Amino acid sequence: MSAADWAQMASDLAEVRGDNSTSITIRRGELTLAAQTVRVARVGGQGRQLNDAQSQESRGRVMVSGPTTFDVQPGDRFNDAAGALYRVALVRPNVRASVVAEAELVE
Repeated sequence: MSAADWAQMASDLAEVRGDNSTSITIRRGELTLAAQTVRVARVGGQGRQLNDAQSQESRGRVMVSGPTTFDVQPGDRFNDAAGALYRVALVRPNVRASVVAEAELVE
């Protein structure tokens, strides 16, 4: 792909993020990063609720898409707009047009 193709893809992804953007604040160990604007989307069909006599637990995964400057690493934590806590499980390696991470619900 040419540089123009990557630039067009980055522009298209910025438009998609802008349709449903949210601000998240990443926590990395003891460090709290400045708020970043991203798009958080649930990964279809992967949410579930686990209940037993001693505990109740929700599990689910989301994709988090940000610009190429999105500062995120595996192990980072953030809360979504509803207050749910997520932990970043992986960051996809191709960052030419966008940074995409997968995160899992931890509470």
